[in-house]
Amino acid sequence: MKKVLIDFDNTFFTPNRDIDDGLALMYLLGSPEVDIVGITSTFGNSTIEEVDQSTRRLINKFGLQSIPYAKGASETADYLTPASQLLVELANEYKDELIIIAVGSMTNLQGAYLRDSHFFKKVRQLVLMGGITQPLIFDKQEMREMNFSIDPQATFTVLTKGKNVSILTANNCLDLLFTQSEYEQAFDNQQSPIANFIQSYAEPWFVDNEDEYGIKGFYNWDSLAAVYLVEPELFEDQWRNFNVSINSLSMGSLIAEDFDPSPYSSSRPFKKVLINTPIVKKGDQIRKSLFQRWLNVKLED
Repeated sequence: MKKVLIDFDNTFFTPNRDIDDGLALMYLLGSPEVDIVGITSTFGNSTIEEVDQSTRRLINKFGLQSIPYAKGASETADYLTPASQLLVELANEYKDELIIIAVGSMTNLQGAYLRDSHFFKKVRQLVLMGGITQPLIFDKQEMREMNFSIDPQATFTVLTKGKNVSILTANNCLDLLFTQSEYEQAFDNQQSPIANFIQSYAEPWFVDNEDEYGIKGFYNWDSLAAVYLVEPELFEDQWRNFNVSINSLSMGSLIAEDFDPSPYSSSRPFKKVLINTPIVKKGDQIRKSLFQRWLNVKLED
């Protein structure tokens, strides 16, 4: 069993906000290989108050009260939170076993490192969603990177201190677009509470993505990171050296070693890091797995 902590900026119940954090949690819940040992929240998609409220609703909805949960950072540099304390405690309890999937700001992880300088040495694997290797330009506008860039100092710490780091970059997530008809086909004949639940919150997200970006569907950003954590064989690993700095990460940019970093140059130096940026290899199987494992999840009420 994989011992997993999810650190996210979940806004599943918040209007006009992403639902992929909640879907990532549901995928993990529907995966028999996974033992979720902790949940932490952070700012990002919305304020920490809204993220905390949405996360507590999910915990109640799925009967997860026995899993330790801690509220996290409210802003950049809000490091010494209950979430960072829980991260330290679980890294000690599950030393060399704990896998962290972090799909919001990296602020809680920075806090854990400040509390315990050996924190990252105790964590078995880090799976992140965030970062860009080139601009995300859609029909109506460019999409900003909103995970790594909102606390670049924390991201720099995670990428330079963490071990066995895999990042589902925003660019690589673009390989799988999920359409509304695809969701309807997967869920309409299921007659199950979880199918109706997901459908009711997915439908507005399809509308929001088309209105704001001209995207006729949506990308399951954070859910793809969860799939990689559980089923890495559906992806192709790409271990490469990247140049990172606080300045470049303030734009969410990961700069490959063979690219010119000069547009992001500043007085703060770059550091070379070895990072895995997996790409989708078996897209149809990923789609099938997501829907199947979501349907495995039981609602509390």
